[in-house]
Amino acid sequence: MVLLACLGAGCRRTAHDPPVVPHDMSWVTTSDDPLQWQRDGFLELTTPVRAPTTEDGTAHIVVVFKVPSGQLFSEGYMPIGTTAARVEYAGPAHAPDAAVDRWWRVLDVRQFDWSADGIDCTVLRPDGDGRLVGLRWRCGQHADARAGELLAAFMREGRFDAPGGTERRERSAHRIQLVNDCRTCHQFSRPEDRRVTALVQRGTDAAGLFSVAAVFRSEDPVERYRPIDTNANDPTMTPICPGNEIDVSAARCRDGLRPRLRVDIARGLRDGARHVIQLCETRRQLAAWLAPSSRAAEQALAECAAR
Repeated sequence: MVLLACLGAGCRRTAHDPPVVPHDMSWVTTSDDPLQWQRDGFLELTTPVRAPTTEDGTAHIVVVFKVPSGQLFSEGYMPIGTTAARVEYAGPAHAPDAAVDRWWRVLDVRQFDWSADGIDCTVLRPDGDGRLVGLRWRCGQHADARAGELLAAFMREGRFDAPGGTERRERSAHRIQLVNDCRTCHQFSRPEDRRVTALVQRGTDAAGLFSVAAVFRSEDPVERYRPIDTNANDPTMTPICPGNEIDVSAARCRDGLRPRLRVDIARGLRDGARHVIQLCETRRQLAAWLAPSSRAAEQALAECAAR
C-alpha cells in the first residue's frame, strides 16, 4: 500500500513509499524476523574459523545456504534457485557460538540468488518499523557500484535505521557504498590473500563463495574486517605459520603475514566443544547436498567420525 501524507493542497511521499529505482533494479521489503532463514530450510554454515566481531562483542555474522529440494550442487555449479546469504545480527555479547534467537536484531543482509539469467545480489537493512528493506540487482562490477551509490543515498534519506545524528549516518552511508563491491570480493576461485591489508583473507570457491568450501577445511586465515577475533583463547585452535615460524607477541608469522588457525576436531569432540560439534554437523548436512562428493568433503567427514 502506498501511504501519503497530505500537506495543505498537496501531498508528499512518506518514508514507507518504495523509492524510484532504475529499471534493472528492484526495491525489496520483507519482515525483520531474525529466524526467517531458519524457518525457510536454510543450512547455517559453521566454518572452522569463526567470523570476527565488534568491540562490544555483540555482532554475530551467520552465513546460510540453501539449494532447491531434490537438487545437488557441485564445484562451480549452483542449481537455479540456490540462495546464499550473509546475515549480520546484534545478539548476546561475547557468545560466538550462540544459536540465533527470536530477540536478536538483524543489522545487515547480503544475499546471492542463482537464476537462469545469472546471479542476483540483494542488500537488506532494517528500517526501524519492523521490516528489512533494500535493493536487488543483477550482480556485476558496474551494477554493484551503481547499487552502492543508491544504498548510500537511501541511508542518507533515512530509509535505513541508523542510530546517531547526521555525521554518523554519513559514515554509515560511506561504508555501505564502500563494501558493496560484491563481485570483486566474490570473484570465482579467488586465491587466499593473507596480506595484512586484505579485507577478506580466505579464498573463494568456483562459485565465488567463501564459506561453502571452508566447511570442509580444518584450517583457515583469521579474518580482520571486525576488530575482535572470536577465536582467541579457544583451546581447540592452534596458530599455524609456514615452518612454524610464529611471533606470538605480534600475532604474526615471521614472514610478516598473519597466522592461520587450525581447529583440533578430535579434541573438540572429546571436550564437547559447541563450535566443533556444529562444524561437524554442518559438514554432514552440506555433504548430503554435494555431488559428486569431493576428496576434501570425504576427509572432513572422516575427521569428524574419528574420536
